[in-house]
Amino acid sequence: MKTLPVTLMACAAFSASTAQSQESAVPLSAEFSVELQSDFTVDSSAPGGKIDNTFATIEGAISYAVTSRTSLNTSLVFEQITAPTSDSILEDHGLYAEELYAAHDFGAAQIVLGKFNPAFGIAWDAAPGIYGADLAEDYEITEKIGAGIVIPFAMAQGEHELSLAIFNADRTVLSESLGENRGRTRQSAGGVSNTSGPESVSVALSGTFGATGYTLGWQSQSRGVGDLADQTGVVGGISHDFTTGTTPVTLLAELAYFDRFDGTRDSATYATIGAAMPVGPVTLSAVYALRDVDTLPRDRLATVSGEIELADGLSAALAYRYGDESGDETHTIGALLAYAF
Repeated sequence: MKTLPVTLMACAAFSASTAQSQESAVPLSAEFSVELQSDFTVDSSAPGGKIDNTFATIEGAISYAVTSRTSLNTSLVFEQITAPTSDSILEDHGLYAEELYAAHDFGAAQIVLGKFNPAFGIAWDAAPGIYGADLAEDYEITEKIGAGIVIPFAMAQGEHELSLAIFNADRTVLSESLGENRGRTRQSAGGVSNTSGPESVSVALSGTFGATGYTLGWQSQSRGVGDLADQTGVVGGISHDFTTGTTPVTLLAELAYFDRFDGTRDSATYATIGAAMPVGPVTLSAVYALRDVDTLPRDRLATVSGEIELADGLSAALAYRYGDESGDETHTIGALLAYAF
């Protein structure tokens, strides 16, 4: 359940906030989210799969306005680095820099140089509930070194952004983490976009027409050491807000397809559909998602959540998650306490 979206598309928002900071003579701006989550796997067909795990996730987006148009930005993440194999309470956490880049706003476009998250899809961030984004997170593009440009424009009474990025995987010291060390990324490890230079490309178009939002994206991530081929992918997503009676409802759907998925001979398809609506003080949501990789069992996810705002910036949520993944079925109850400021 992400609260601070950090992608190339967020560059325009960062540019606006740094400009406001400069005008108010405060060059530093920041947003933070703190989450404490507990997952209780109440039933699993996998041997040893009934695991209870409590963990924290702290994210910080920090921007320093060098001038009214130029800023230095970082996104820091403190989270559980190693997935537990037995019951765990606040174990194996580490801190790392997901992004560290310079941005400049030319007015007609913003450019980004450094380590950033190229834009591709929205379901990995926008799918509602504690577990709604679990499968879509597979294709989020993160922690890349390179350059990007965001071009905002108005058309047909809507606001839109065209994003282009060229990149490769981060193999600097920033690929490690403090605390529980996830280890430094090496080129010998392979993986798409893990190349000697910026050979991978992504293009994304997103925007809104009134109450309807959309995203379209294309990517080509060059093969790394040991991979069979370059990975290419396309994504399309749509969201829509409407009112039934006096109740507002938000719908989301996204479909992504990959050829030579993860540098293999496989193709892969992801689908996510979700809905959210308030019922009294509680926002109820539901998500159904699929992951279909050629040579692997088809995975399914179904989840329902209820979220309530306890105070300004403070919320709590409860959720049920059903997963049919890698041939094993699991039933999980989750609780989340989140504070954003």
